[in-house]
Amino acid sequence: MTTEEIQQYVDAAVRGKFPDVTTESGEMMTSEGGDGRFLGKVIATRYSDFPDGRDLYLAIGETKHQRQIIKFGDSECLAPGENELDLLLLKELGIGDPEQIVSSGEDDGE
Repeated sequence: MTTEEIQQYVDAAVRGKFPDVTTESGEMMTSEGGDGRFLGKVIATRYSDFPDGRDLYLAIGETKHQRQIIKFGDSECLAPGENELDLLLLKELGIGDPEQIVSSGEDDGE
């Protein structure tokens, strides 16, 4: 998925469950050696005004090996697809049906 597709997917899920949440997005560059797992340009979105008062961040960038990485809340994932994003949304915000997420990721043998 592209950075834009990930942003749209996560934003639609978050706003679907929490319509009053506010967002603030921007781009930043890491220091020359990288900041932790991210290296280079990072696209970040802060989600605020959740019912419990917390803020949650979505950061999308690349590793030093030029693999896409995202961090959503306390969770990280390399090169996520929809199933991985669904798992992160479930873990961080309780969005989604655990049974449906698990079954959609299983191989049906066909």
